[in-house]
Amino acid sequence: MTDRRIKRSNRALLDASFQVLLHNPHASLSEIANQAGVGRATLYRHFPTRENLLAAIAIESLEIVEQATAKRLRCELRETSAIEQLVSALLPLADRFHFLQMMWTDIELDAEVCALYEQQMAALERWITAGQRNGVLSEQLQPQWIVAMLDSMLYSASWLISTHALSPKEAEQQLLIGLLNGISSHKATN
Repeated sequence: MTDRRIKRSNRALLDASFQVLLHNPHASLSEIANQAGVGRATLYRHFPTRENLLAAIAIESLEIVEQATAKRLRCELRETSAIEQLVSALLPLADRFHFLQMMWTDIELDAEVCALYEQQMAALERWITAGQRNGVLSEQLQPQWIVAMLDSMLYSASWLISTHALSPKEAEQQLLIGLLNGISSHKATN
């Protein structure tokens, strides 16, 4: 098999696996191979175990998120427009977060997955901490809480888009209103 054909098969397997598992986390490897248009033997040549396949998709998902966010997270958070830009970059990737959440118990022991995830979380938490220090974000909330809020809101936005309850633009607007009003540095009045 040529390198080009191997890469094409690998790409088809990763794409099909991601889509199948996103909609059916318990799909068999046979179902995935069928959706990818390859035989089970080909799937097993590329990914000898289900864990290998899940880890490969998780690593790819984390790398995609890294590509979309790295430049933004290297700049210090000094104004809310930076949050808007981050959300605009992340919202199209919400399915990747959903996949990672669904499959986390199956992939959390993979060293490479964990290293990439921890690196991204540390960068996001540093960015949020800088935003708190600069008065953009509330210091009353732990950075981990803000990360969890963002993650949950991205998942919710993705779900509302997929069910056609909101357009992508409406979902982005709602996410930003909820996130920014929920983590604003201004004190809430009761």
